[in-house]
Amino acid sequence: MEDFKNNRRQLHLYRRAAMDFFPPQNMALGGAIDKLFRDSDDFEPIRLSSFEEELQPNNDAMNKEDTESSKRLMKLRERKSLRDLNVRWIGLMTSGEAALRERIALFWHGHFACRTVVPSFAESYINTIRKHALGNFGEMLIAVSKEPAMLQFLNNQQNRKNCPNENFAREVMELFTIGRGNYSEQDVKEGARAFTGWAFNYKGEFQFKERTTITERSSSWAKRALGSDDGVDFQ
Repeated sequence: MEDFKNNRRQLHLYRRAAMDFFPPQNMALGGAIDKLFRDSDDFEPIRLSSFEEELQPNNDAMNKEDTESSKRLMKLRERKSLRDLNVRWIGLMTSGEAALRERIALFWHGHFACRTVVPSFAESYINTIRKHALGNFGEMLIAVSKEPAMLQFLNNQQNRKNCPNENFAREVMELFTIGRGNYSEQDVKEGARAFTGWAFNYKGEFQFKERTTITERSSSWAKRALGSDDGVDFQ
């Protein structure tokens, strides 16, 4: 009877934490849990080599007559690259290797909702979530906040010292951390000020632009959103 209960618990665990794979036979529940974590210790980023080639401009096709066809071709390439990325990640989820990491990464992918049509941005964003899926939430929050996909999606490229854009800071508090009703409008303003200068370059790399940032900041918003401002480097 006890073996039956343990088997039911293991099956439930693997349905929720391992994409419905069957647990190892004749292994105690504690051992099955340890195995899930051990198998997910290592992180291997997804790398699709086709991105660099596909993102290069086609100079031969960029004359006036072919502008529209070039745009259509670029969109087709982007859609194909995004589809290839999705297929690769689904393949990792269903392979059984690092099942817990991929399952939890899928959860965080839904939490940190984001949309981009740039394949390299999507790849970097997914890899960041996969890397931090089983780690510290605060570190993952900062890493995701520096992703070009997220900065672009929430308009932080337009967040400048002479005209702060509050969209990014508001979403960080409302959706990603403390939730509606737990922050003030002043917190949003201070958050927007703190995130001025957070941007990315043409290569899709995070870049802190000092000339667009507000140097005098209050850290009260960080304490409310993150629980602490210790270790948060806004550069």
